[in-house]
Amino acid sequence: MNMDRAIGILSIVLIAIMVIFTAVVLDSLRMKRRTSSEIIRDMVTDAMFIAIIMIMTFVPNVGYIGVTPFISFTLIHLPVLLGAALFGWKKGLLLGFIFGCSSYIQALTGGVSGLNLLFAYPWTAIPPRAIFGLLAGLVFSLIRKLHKAPLKGLYLGLTAAVLTAVHTTLVFLDLYVFFPDTIGSLFLSTDPAGTGTALTFTLLILVGMAGEMGLAAFVTPLLTIAVSKAVPSIRKRESTRA
Repeated sequence: MNMDRAIGILSIVLIAIMVIFTAVVLDSLRMKRRTSSEIIRDMVTDAMFIAIIMIMTFVPNVGYIGVTPFISFTLIHLPVLLGAALFGWKKGLLLGFIFGCSSYIQALTGGVSGLNLLFAYPWTAIPPRAIFGLLAGLVFSLIRKLHKAPLKGLYLGLTAAVLTAVHTTLVFLDLYVFFPDTIGSLFLSTDPAGTGTALTFTLLILVGMAGEMGLAAFVTPLLTIAVSKAVPSIRKRESTRA
């Protein structure tokens, strides 16, 4: 893919993200039907989730688990899923955007190598994470409306697992758009000498994705239900949205 096409795709993606993000910010600033205590509570909630993402990003082996010198798996999708499940698409989009920005900064400053170096560009680090957060909020809102208490944990867990797979897919699709030769050689090498490396890389990614899916399926419903019960305002908000 030539540079002009890459720049065109990047411009469209970034404009779309900024438009959506601006709409979220403006909506958050609206005073209608919101008391000062509600605004403060939202700000504190946002700050708490952002702090969790930052800690997981910059504390070694907390949010990114290195399995080889070239590949690390992420757990930072978990607070994004939790925020999206509790508060909907606006929080999901915001936290996904923060996830992407922190990934970008970490790749620039963390001295990473190998595949992780490809995230040292805003167009590879930010869009898939922002889209992931948006999709998570929308899907969780739909699940909340369709299904009630008895199987709520099961539906939340299955949804979190599927969304985790979607996140991994979005990340590698984005990388393939901008680095087709690099990503193609890792997954689809036609060189006999590189076939074993490509197979090993693919297996590592699949095993890592399976682990992330299992963890998300366990942690997301557990924390979502626990926090909803512990904080009455969240439970009230859920019933209002449903």
